[in-house]
Amino acid sequence: MKQAVACAVLIGILVTAVVSVSAEMVYPDRRVLLPYQSVAAADGLWALRYNPGTLAADNDWRTYVAHTYSDSDLAGNDLIYVGRSGFAFGVEWLGSGGEPDARHHTLGWGGEIKDRIYLGASYRWVTSDDVLEDKAHFWTYALMVRPGEHLSLGVRLENANHMPYAGERTAGVYAYSAAVNMFDERLVLGADYYQSTGQRLADGAYHLTAGLELVDGLIISGDYGDKGRPLYGGSVSSHKFGLGVQLNLAELMLSSYNAFDRDGKFFRGTLAAGSFKERRRSVVHLRREVADISLSGAPAEKQSPRFFLFPGLGRITKSSPF
Repeated sequence: MKQAVACAVLIGILVTAVVSVSAEMVYPDRRVLLPYQSVAAADGLWALRYNPGTLAADNDWRTYVAHTYSDSDLAGNDLIYVGRSGFAFGVEWLGSGGEPDARHHTLGWGGEIKDRIYLGASYRWVTSDDVLEDKAHFWTYALMVRPGEHLSLGVRLENANHMPYAGERTAGVYAYSAAVNMFDERLVLGADYYQSTGQRLADGAYHLTAGLELVDGLIISGDYGDKGRPLYGGSVSSHKFGLGVQLNLAELMLSSYNAFDRDGKFFRGTLAAGSFKERRRSVVHLRREVADISLSGAPAEKQSPRFFLFPGLGRITKSSPF
């Protein structure tokens, strides 16, 4: 019953947004640059940005931090995400490059409402020195369906409340997404299509993503958009494509991501790090023997776990989001 109600509410929100709003303006949102992820393949705490529904996959504490930079200055914007058991909270600090100082706060939730069906929502509010964006707030809703082992489908609606800007009501932005994984989940391909409310479907913009795990824990990724990447709330920017690399070290994640403009010139970069208890495939393979101590009976036997780097490690998981 709860699952049916949740689905009905989400469908109602999506349909209402489509039929009742004809706004063409997309909110000129400022965000910290993150490695791009397909809506249908959002993974880890980055799901708070790309698809909060998949936050349901994380049962342990996670913390991600990120810092942006440009080709002329290492000073940039900062971000921290913290989450556990389907809930996540994030703060973004903006104001580099002479832009007005601003702080974004995001609270997100994701749950598995039925087997392989995930529903999520996030609420973001802004405090800023820019009076046009100060006290702005945004609702995002997202749905993820995984009908099989190798296929994932997703839909997300950003700015569902059509936050006004300069007195004008702005459009919500949809992302329709599909992703597939192959070769033991070492290759993930994703495709997103963006359409704002009041916009014809044919006038939308697509964005393609690919991630390849070259060896255990070493992942390279790339993304490309036909009209520039929808960086900020679905709006089109000068960013055309991006390249990234991620290194998993059991409970640690390190990544670098660089964005480029239409002319192939460096646009902006991001360095990120994360920690989590749920282990991933790692580039480091260390072993140590662990004694199984018995208080009585035969002498203790020795066991060799598959993997050991830090004390208290949990189960090993794969690197892809599927």
